[in-house]
Amino acid sequence: MDPLPDADFYALEQLLSPAGSQQLLAVREYMEKAVAPVINRYWTREEFPHELVPGLAALGIAGLACEGYGCPGGDPLLDGMIAMELARTDCSIATFMGVHGGLAMGSIYLCGSEEQKQRWLPAMARMEKIGAFALTEPDVGSGAAGGLTTTAQRDGDVWILNGQKKWIGNATFADLVVVWARDVADNQVKGFVVEAGSEGFSPTKMRNKIALRVVQNAEITLDDVRVLEENRLQQATTFRDTAMVLRLTRAGVAWMATGCARLRQKPMLLCASSVSMLVSGSIGPSV
Repeated sequence: MDPLPDADFYALEQLLSPAGSQQLLAVREYMEKAVAPVINRYWTREEFPHELVPGLAALGIAGLACEGYGCPGGDPLLDGMIAMELARTDCSIATFMGVHGGLAMGSIYLCGSEEQKQRWLPAMARMEKIGAFALTEPDVGSGAAGGLTTTAQRDGDVWILNGQKKWIGNATFADLVVVWARDVADNQVKGFVVEAGSEGFSPTKMRNKIALRVVQNAEITLDDVRVLEENRLQQATTFRDTAMVLRLTRAGVAWMATGCARLRQKPMLLCASSVSMLVSGSIGPSV
């Protein structure tokens, strides 16, 4: 078979540092050798390959946009090119990493207190704890700036959350879920870290999707979920802070789309989840 064409038309890889180039090549090798041979079976069953998480963790790419706290702190170009490389083999895995390392870790990095960053980010960077990001709702989608219906009401040192979220990637198995809710006292959006197993927190797996079938999207019901004040993201006081997290990660969606366009030419490695993304036009981390 003919060698694969060089699709790096602008020689962007040459702009990376030697360490960045090595990291990108390590991601490429892992995706081609460990992910590509097995991912179609998971796509067919709508399941997530949890056994691949240690290998992804060993790549050291979770939280590339974050500095310190055990995070790799890569530059934006490396962050984007790794997102593209992940999506080139499988966009579901790219989305999983985008939700965990981008949206969830980014929320804590940008909106958390120093204590919260120290408490959560190192374990998330090692992927010992997996994160999710719950913004989208059944009736208002992601356009939630003025219409977020999930509510938060303070009672002393506890916040009580009620509402629903939908299309939340990683939520069926995440250890930490960043939930955005409207404070009934001042009508402003605030962020809360809800830990798995919290009473009243019920994620239900969404089935029969066309695209991103490996991503475990969930519809979440929050029924009087009690969250300690210490788990409220201390720097998230309005939807502008939510939007700041979205700005941190939106460029990665474009990189992922480019990765889909760079799918390998060998037919046996055209992973079904990536093909379905191109057919359906559904691209990007579910939030």
